[in-house]
Amino acid sequence: MSSTNKTNNLHLNSWIGSDIPQREDFNTDNVIIDSAITTHKNNSSIHTNAEEKAIWSSPYYISSYMGNGAAVRIVNMSCDFNPTWGIVFALNTPLKVIDFDNEACYNYFSIVRNGVSAITGIELEDKMLKLSQTGIPVYTNEYGNFNDNGTTYIYIMFR
Repeated sequence: MSSTNKTNNLHLNSWIGSDIPQREDFNTDNVIIDSAITTHKNNSSIHTNAEEKAIWSSPYYISSYMGNGAAVRIVNMSCDFNPTWGIVFALNTPLKVIDFDNEACYNYFSIVRNGVSAITGIELEDKMLKLSQTGIPVYTNEYGNFNDNGTTYIYIMFR
């Protein structure tokens, strides 16, 4: 005889003192439990896969380079993803230096987006940074100083 009562959610057997449990009742309950757990475990809308977990565990990449003074420099990044956007800045240097006498701005900080040229003189293409260090303004009187000889630069790239 099956149980007199059933549980609210999975409708498993819930016996009272006068019920006589049968092996079939336990087997049926086990099938219901196994099916519910399998359905839950395989529901990708509430669980993450290995790729999603990897993204969460490493959402950014940080590295640095030493400026060599070349007018244009390419830095190939060894991050394990193609960054969507990033930040580049000179270490121990103001973000921007303004020379009022010469009406010029020298940028040592930039936010970049993959596939979009920054007006400050940096381009981000996949895992490559193209950096400018020229005497020619990249925008009106703005100069990109992203390869000053002997200056350390930090870049932080995000997924």
